[in-house]
Amino acid sequence: MTAVLLLALGLGGLAAGILVGRYYVPDDRALRRTARHAQSYIKAINMLLERDRDGAVDALVEVVAENVDDVEPYFALGALFRNRGEWERAIRVHQAIELRMQGNRSLCQRAHYQLALDFRAAGMPRRATRAMEGCLEGDPKSVDALRALCSLYEEQGRFAEAAETLSRLAKLDDNSHMDREHHLLCAAAQRAIENDDLASAKRFLKSAEGIVADTPHLLVAWAELAAAKSNWKGASARLKQALSLQPEIVSYLAGPLKAAEIELRAGSESAQRDATEGAASALLSVHDDVGGEPLLALASAELLAEVNRDEATELLHRITDDNPELLPARVAAARLALASGNAEDVQRELAALVGEQGVLESSLDGVWCCTACGHPAEFFSWRCSACRHWGSPRLDLGSVMRTPVASRRERRSERRSGHMGTGRALPEATVDSGLSEAQLQVAGSRSSALGRAGKWMRGAMGVVRGTKKRSSDDSA
Repeated sequence: MTAVLLLALGLGGLAAGILVGRYYVPDDRALRRTARHAQSYIKAINMLLERDRDGAVDALVEVVAENVDDVEPYFALGALFRNRGEWERAIRVHQAIELRMQGNRSLCQRAHYQLALDFRAAGMPRRATRAMEGCLEGDPKSVDALRALCSLYEEQGRFAEAAETLSRLAKLDDNSHMDREHHLLCAAAQRAIENDDLASAKRFLKSAEGIVADTPHLLVAWAELAAAKSNWKGASARLKQALSLQPEIVSYLAGPLKAAEIELRAGSESAQRDATEGAASALLSVHDDVGGEPLLALASAELLAEVNRDEATELLHRITDDNPELLPARVAAARLALASGNAEDVQRELAALVGEQGVLESSLDGVWCCTACGHPAEFFSWRCSACRHWGSPRLDLGSVMRTPVASRRERRSERRSGHMGTGRALPEATVDSGLSEAQLQVAGSRSSALGRAGKWMRGAMGVVRGTKKRSSDDSA
């Protein structure tokens, strides 16, 4: 009887142990799933470090397929899709997150910000701007959203709003943005002048002046405002001040300076000639004040060549004697020699350009440049020493053939392609101002104050483009 009782107790204990082991051991399935997810995350990180984005996407898809409650893999997938250029998929992912997380304000805000970045990358600046503005409505102190919105405003030419956004950012961010805000306010004033809103332009310039007192950009904007008010004397003085601070922008300001001189002499029979000589004299005066900047003297000689070839030739000879390596001066002197028809002058200038000691001697043999990275090399090699590409060297025979290759950092800041690889991305943030060559000839005819100012403003880019084209033709 005792043996039977002991056997029954033993069997009962064994059964109890089996039941306890079966039903009361802690469930470690969540721990195992977390471990698998961690392995997938590490795998995705390794794939990203190896620049295998497809493999990273596959690793994250494994996580999402097993656990749909965790939103972090979805955020990672959306960012990967955006970086791969699959903007539609990125937009769908972030929109889905925003809809699912309506009750979680921080995650919803985060998804909305990522959605704005998707719109921007896809070349939809208006939708990106509205999305960023929505982010700031939810979190007015979001530094990232303020920074992105400021860039969006600037890229769309909305300079006043960009300056206001940058001012808000400066109160939250420790980095100094004063210089950028100054230029944005100047650009906003130029845009207001284009729209005949002179009161707003003056207010923007006063604000910019409060940040930095004198800069070339500010002085040029003041000159444009003076011209819009028909204050041509003030416009000329401001332009000369700007040239004294930054002489190398003379190619941009020579046209407006001549236009101001023409307006000052309007009504006289020789207004065109007197204005040209006056602008050339003003450039030489600034040249003397800044200590002999050759580009100012060269611009003066180019103006004089229109009315007095002999004086222009003499000035060019002085420039080339003082600066024998200044190629634009050599080209301008050679063109004057060709126009004069003097064989001795032509031979002398040709020798100075292409002779054994000429300024173009170094371009005879060319330079070996890598087509992959643009790295120049003195000697030929099948492999580039910089980027290690094979078979990439090509002979570069001058600036006409040269195609500069952006560095890795610059490629990130280049214009993005449009939606689905077509269309245009964010527009250029440029301001038109100045006078074209055609308008210079009729600048003496007066219509109205605002009309004359508008002609001067609208033609600036024509002057700049024409000057750049002449410079590229000269270098060719």
